[in-house]
Amino acid sequence: MKHLIRKPEALIFLFCLWVMLTSNDAYWRVVAANDSADFHNGSTFIAAIGILTLGLISLVMLLLALGAMTRSILIVALMGSAAIGYFTSEFGVLIDPSMLINAFETDTAEAADLLTTPLIVKFLLFGVLPASVVWKYPLERRRIPTALRDRTIALLLALSMIAGPLYFSQKEVVSFGRNHREAQYMIAPINAISSGISLVRDAFETPPVYKVVGADAVHLSADLEGRRPRVHALILGETARAANFSLGGYSRSTNPELQQQSNLLYLSGSSCGTATATSLPCMLTLGGRTGFERSESRYQDNLLDIAARSGYSVYWVDNGNGCKGLCDRVDHRDVHQIGLQSICSEDACYDEVLIHELSKLLQQVSRDTLIVLHQMGSHGPAYFRRYPDEFRTFVPDCRSQNFGDCSIQEIVNAYDNTIRYTDHVIAAAIEVLNAESERFDVSLTYVSDHGESLGEHNLFLHGMPYKLAPEEQKQVPFITWSAHQDFQDVGMGSRCLGTSEQPGISHDNLFHTELGLLDIDTSVYDSQLDIFSGCRAAKHLTAASL
Repeated sequence: MKHLIRKPEALIFLFCLWVMLTSNDAYWRVVAANDSADFHNGSTFIAAIGILTLGLISLVMLLLALGAMTRSILIVALMGSAAIGYFTSEFGVLIDPSMLINAFETDTAEAADLLTTPLIVKFLLFGVLPASVVWKYPLERRRIPTALRDRTIALLLALSMIAGPLYFSQKEVVSFGRNHREAQYMIAPINAISSGISLVRDAFETPPVYKVVGADAVHLSADLEGRRPRVHALILGETARAANFSLGGYSRSTNPELQQQSNLLYLSGSSCGTATATSLPCMLTLGGRTGFERSESRYQDNLLDIAARSGYSVYWVDNGNGCKGLCDRVDHRDVHQIGLQSICSEDACYDEVLIHELSKLLQQVSRDTLIVLHQMGSHGPAYFRRYPDEFRTFVPDCRSQNFGDCSIQEIVNAYDNTIRYTDHVIAAAIEVLNAESERFDVSLTYVSDHGESLGEHNLFLHGMPYKLAPEEQKQVPFITWSAHQDFQDVGMGSRCLGTSEQPGISHDNLFHTELGLLDIDTSVYDSQLDIFSGCRAAKHLTAASL
């Protein structure tokens, strides 16, 4: 027996049992809550799922933890599983390739917001402590033939643990898998390993040939004599869900300043993804959600490139966590380097810093200009850090990044305060643009990258796989504004659109609508995806009949 325990395979099975029981709370809650009428014997079903899950984890680890790397791989997997288990359990976060990308692209400030006492405790107890045991675990030295024999036996045992439940409880297990597809993204460390393999595979693929999009782009009104230069601000929101905008009917007054604006249109629609890493490049790239490939988006022109080609000066001003490659070929600046003490701390800036940069740019420009302002917005879980104290409108608000310290209502209050502050930022941008309306033909678009879960269905934050994500993570606000009355003829108000709600609006519309607002013509422009194309056609038809 002592000889058997010292085998690496024994250590791997013990590791898998530990991880399965300590780092998969969310997964087991889904299993335990299963109440399908087909499962007449719950204990038998849970036992079958337990054996199957242990077999799956064991199979993966037996294939990965090989030779001299066995200890190191198990230690890394232990620590990773402890962290993943915390986020999956506390926030309902599911681990897929896009979520791993978000984790890799998280900056220091965002990472600090996620560092809570419960996370540290769980990491130490379920990660570091067992890792020290693995490091000191006595393993026997074996010849290669013996090692191959032992590993083969262990692999056959893992396969039998998978095959047994599938054979004896096929109806229950298969039904569970079909009814709870999200479960595959909950099993640590399989979820992180499979997602990581997908990312590595993509990274080693040969980069595609750079694709020029809209090579024939022209600014239609560029040569009109006596016209004012166009200045358009595109505000890209962060984590703002449509459900909490009073402009769209939310019961709380989260948009008091924007509701006082004239020439403003509010719409809501679907996002391209449920995380910034997907939605941000997708919404500004030709192809839409169904045609978007993140691995290819960096290797083709986007809206900013097309605007620059047609004669616009293009600026990207960032208070988020980067432009995901969108601003690589235009003037881009990070507001964290400005050092405005009244707005910025060492780690982060309030979004009003974007208004400061907008004002400064407007004093410099003298030609057609597109200014993109990328917000920090409502990025969680530290919602309370996204707005100054004077915008603590809804109280008591959650003052912790650990949601376990707060009630659901306190979390919602803090989130609503972020929307109230975003309302102020957009209104301030409108005020700054409006002050320059004698010099420029000014307009503004605001759209959020994705939504957020605030406890609905026991989910928090965002980033679920799109097909499984609730509407709260996918429904986002669209706002358009212009200072000039003639903008009424291309969509402001109800004269053309007929209603403030248009079915089917999504991020797919943004690329083409922005081309229309910028008066850029190109063969890739699709008028059917331009929200205001019908209004422009009506305007031109009226003018022709005079």
